Amino acid sequence: MVLYTYLTVLALFSLAPLALAWSTAFKTKAQVVSNPYGLPLPPAFENLAEAWTSGRFSQYFLSSLIISLLSVFAMVIVAPLAGYGLARMKFWGRRLVVVVLLIGLTIPITAIILPLYTIMRDLHLLNTYWSVVITHVAVGGPFFAFIMRAFFMRLPEALADAARIDGCSELRVFWNVMLPLVRPGVLTVALLEFLWSWNNLILPLVFLTSENVRTLPVGMLLLTGRFSTDYGLLSAAVLILSLPVIVLFVLFQRNFIEGLASGAVKG
Repeated sequence: MVLYTYLTVLALFSLAPLALAWSTAFKTKAQVVSNPYGLPLPPAFENLAEAWTSGRFSQYFLSSLIISLLSVFAMVIVAPLAGYGLARMKFWGRRLVVVVLLIGLTIPITAIILPLYTIMRDLHLLNTYWSVVITHVAVGGPFFAFIMRAFFMRLPEALADAARIDGCSELRVFWNVMLPLVRPGVLTVALLEFLWSWNNLILPLVFLTSENVRTLPVGMLLLTGRFSTDYGLLSAAVLILSLPVIVLFVLFQRNFIEGLASGAVKG
């Protein structure tokens, strides 16, 4: 009982700021001043409309969606292949590769942002979605490869051996036998990559300086600087930024938790 009470109080403290922001998004300026903590009665939609049009959040939303979907698509290809290779294939230097990837996980993105910017400039990829997508995959790839490695290590080797005896190549063993058994892991990778890509600020802020390719977090930062005292408009921007992520997590939370639990093995 004590544990449930503690978790309930913790959940309320975590959700209260978001609930307040969502409520404020439907208030006029007069309602914000007169009743800042009350319900928006009647609800007003002017803030959402202004953020979507004048704040250019329609364009920012599209850019965030494109980058997130491209990053997810690339990651669900790269991570399972890398995880399968690290878990199942025997090759010289495999342990060294694992160590190098682990070392890479300890390097913060801010420490390498300048050389990454130089690389993207030399490749003429600045102000394009691909600069952010490629960096997302390169930086997040080791982490998601280890997640998929844990899933593949759970599978019995006898399945792969039986497929090889039947004449399957290694690629067919991976695609037809192993990959369908780790779908919860692939879904976990997709959800985590989408959340990270959608909320990431530093990469779009550095790589995307053109107005037409900026993302929602960058737009939120710019809007905060321009309308620092317009709490209704800022709350509407928070609503637009957070709603897709929350809806996605609510829809797939059971699969997400199941995937993390299934992949939590010693490896």
